[in-house]
Amino acid sequence: MKKIIWISTILFVLLIVGLNLFWNRIFGYPTLDQAVQSNWKTPVKIVNVDQENQLVLYLDETQYVFAAYEQKRGRFHVNADTESGWTASSDLGPAFLVVAAPKNNSGNFMWGALYSDISIAKFQIEYINGETHAVEAINNTFIVRMPVAFQNESQLSLMETFDNIHAIDANHQVIQSWKPES
Repeated sequence: MKKIIWISTILFVLLIVGLNLFWNRIFGYPTLDQAVQSNWKTPVKIVNVDQENQLVLYLDETQYVFAAYEQKRGRFHVNADTESGWTASSDLGPAFLVVAAPKNNSGNFMWGALYSDISIAKFQIEYINGETHAVEAINNTFIVRMPVAFQNESQLSLMETFDNIHAIDANHQVIQSWKPES
């Protein structure tokens, strides 16, 4: 009888230890920051969040990483399989990074970042069909759902759906422009 109690106690303790170790992985993290950081060994900084589409953009030193997250019952999950990281450099002014891709089974999105100490107020996106959208800058970055006209585009042709993107400061001066390579 003592042996059964002893084995039961050990199994119970192992169960409790296992739940403590994997609780957040199983049930999610209390904050988005903790969920994002859980996939990284080095510190990362969240720079932009699209709560409506559950997308997050964060910075790992000089690499911007775009990912989808889930929020269930007030807890956050970030799937490492949805992460895509990019960097940019430039010899002509601040580096400007723009990426268009499908995300989170929610459609096609575009995001970008300007590597600059100059504060950007907005990004102006000029699409090939003549549409123009101004997007508020957050930490010199943006995340935007692409227009309905481009929601059925394949991932390979998404970067060809716009003509130009301008990073504009609070004084309405264009700091840098980004144009797809022809």
